[in-house]
Amino acid sequence: MKRKVYEKLFDKLEFNQEMIIENMVAQMLTASGHKLYFYSNPSREDASCRMEIDFLIAKPKISSRHNISPIEVKSGKNYTLSSIKKFISKYSEQLFIPYVIHIGDLKEEEGIMYLPIYMTSLL
Repeated sequence: MKRKVYEKLFDKLEFNQEMIIENMVAQMLTASGHKLYFYSNPSREDASCRMEIDFLIAKPKISSRHNISPIEVKSGKNYTLSSIKKFISKYSEQLFIPYVIHIGDLKEEEGIMYLPIYMTSLL
C-alpha cells in the first residue's frame, strides 16, 4: 500500500527527485540523532577506487571494529550500486550494516539492507 503512494507521488515530480529524497533522508537521520558524514573518492587514475557514498553514520557505542554504516539513497526504480559495493569491498572490516534507502520494499540482499524511505528514522 505505501509503495503505491510513493509511486504516485514520485511519478508526478518534475524536478530533481534524488536531491529531494537525499534531503529528506538527511533530515530524518539528523532528527534521529545521527551525525552525518559523506565519502567521496574522485580518483582519476583508478576507476576501481572512484566512489561516492551519500551518508556514513556510526553506531552510538563502539562494541567492535564494525561501527560504520554506509547509506546510499536511490530515488528511482532502476539503479546501480557500484559505489557502495566498492566501499564494502574496501572497508569491510570497519562496517556494521550497509543500507540502501529506496522507494522499494524492505529486503536484504548480499549483505546490504534495503529500506523504504519511511523507515529511515528507525536507523
